[in-house]
Amino acid sequence: MAPILDFPVADIMTRAVVTCAPEDSVAELMAEMTNRRIRHLPVVRNDRLCGIVSIGDLVKSRLDEIEYEASSLRSFIAGA
Repeated sequence: MAPILDFPVADIMTRAVVTCAPEDSVAELMAEMTNRRIRHLPVVRNDRLCGIVSIGDLVKSRLDEIEYEASSLRSFIAGA
């Protein structure tokens, strides 16, 4: 059996690439990536690649959002 590095890219690449749009929500993309078991999504606008989002990007965004909400709640409670 040949080592993977000897294979042409065409033999191992994903042919039906799943993409997303800049307007898609973090929750939608997290669900899509989880359901399809993929770690990266090309971001396409007007049939052109404009970026790539990773599961790490989405998790960081969600954690930042949760931390902001927690901080806001702490401030609200402390000020009451």
